[in-house]
Amino acid sequence: MIIHYRVDERVIHGQTTTKLTKETTIHGIIVVDDKIAADPFMKQLYKTTLPESIKVYCFDTEKALKKLPEADASQKNYLVIFKYPTTVAALIERGYRLSSQLNIGPQSVREGSAYIMPMIGLLPEEIQALDIIEQAGTKIILNPQFMTPNYTWKEARTKANLK
Repeated sequence: MIIHYRVDERVIHGQTTTKLTKETTIHGIIVVDDKIAADPFMKQLYKTTLPESIKVYCFDTEKALKKLPEADASQKNYLVIFKYPTTVAALIERGYRLSSQLNIGPQSVREGSAYIMPMIGLLPEEIQALDIIEQAGTKIILNPQFMTPNYTWKEARTKANLK
């Protein structure tokens, strides 16, 4: 089963390996990102950052549409990481539904992005993606470091004064 969905532009990193994998038993991490799935070096790098007991799978959006329902139905526990919220919205627009809430982690403030909260800046298309995800019935929580208070997407939009 998929026990956690997270958007984090850092993908697999120290917080993932120390916080999430110690809180619960995770058998595998599924990374969904078209560029990463096409990059053998990055796939191998992510695989070497975790203990051998945790399998790492990197899927493009098309393959994720087939594999995520299988992970949902599995007896094993999976963490799904997306680099950007636009990938999640693309899956939803093609019929996939997340089986639990979506946690938004760090998204750097970039040119053209709106500052949402510390460690989260979103481009207009990412804001639109989160609206699509929420409208599909997925609860969205923003908590980039797992140590700060949780904000719902509605609360974060209000706090950031987004229209």
